[in-house]
Amino acid sequence: MRFRSQSLLVAVVSPFLLAVSALSQAMPQGAGKSSVEQQGLTWMETYEGSGNSDGLVTDLNSTVGYLFGKHVAMSMGIPYLFIVPSTSKTGATSAYGVGNPYLGLRYSAKGSALDFSTRLNSAIPTASTKKGLSTGHVTVDWNNHFAHGFDLFTPFVDLGLANSIADTRFLHRPYISYGDVVHLEGGSELDLGNKFSVTASGYYILPWGPQQVFLRGSKASSSPTKGGVSLTRDNGINVGIDYNLTHSLDLSGGYSRSVYSVLNTFSFGIEVNVGSLLRKPSKD
Repeated sequence: MRFRSQSLLVAVVSPFLLAVSALSQAMPQGAGKSSVEQQGLTWMETYEGSGNSDGLVTDLNSTVGYLFGKHVAMSMGIPYLFIVPSTSKTGATSAYGVGNPYLGLRYSAKGSALDFSTRLNSAIPTASTKKGLSTGHVTVDWNNHFAHGFDLFTPFVDLGLANSIADTRFLHRPYISYGDVVHLEGGSELDLGNKFSVTASGYYILPWGPQQVFLRGSKASSSPTKGGVSLTRDNGINVGIDYNLTHSLDLSGGYSRSVYSVLNTFSFGIEVNVGSLLRKPSKD
């Protein structure tokens, strides 16, 4: 059964990967806003989280990186998590601590027909498994992003492969998982001016093979729950708003509705671009 699922996945994803390869080769090297990106160090500080009837998960995240010209970038960072689960539903209690350090590599290109970026992220399992901060395994996530702007609207599609369900700005789940998944998201961003933008999208998480779920928070038994694809399958909608308060400070809020789990989640985010604060203004 596992072999048939993997064969089906390869059959679905292979044409997509061939299209990505052809598209990236056909794109012009350097166009649009990418031409104004600066080479050098980057430094971001974020505080974000999600709350629902299963509990509240927030994190402080420090990320540093380097831009290698217009197309290639790398980043690394480490989160500090605060977990307040619903004890009546999960049986876990509050916990906090340093999460897994992570490393990311990204390639992006902007063209007249389509903007494309591909990102590979990996996390090292150094955090506590007893507190539900780590699965105890190296996790990898490969995501591909496609977008095209039409005046105020920018439709986009994301397609990725991973061995764990990653947190997003809309959804910090009360658990972490370990198992192969395909994740998809499609929607559009609406530009409301220099300060505001609104995003609406639908998402789908399609697991295959054995799955494990680790509840976030301290628990007498730290053993994961094991099962099949129904354990981590999910689909739903996301709605978010971003407010660019200053050139170095972004505020965001969001709502996510899991149709599969029948769960409503509200999220927030505060992002400080420390690198832009420290960077000397350019002279015309």
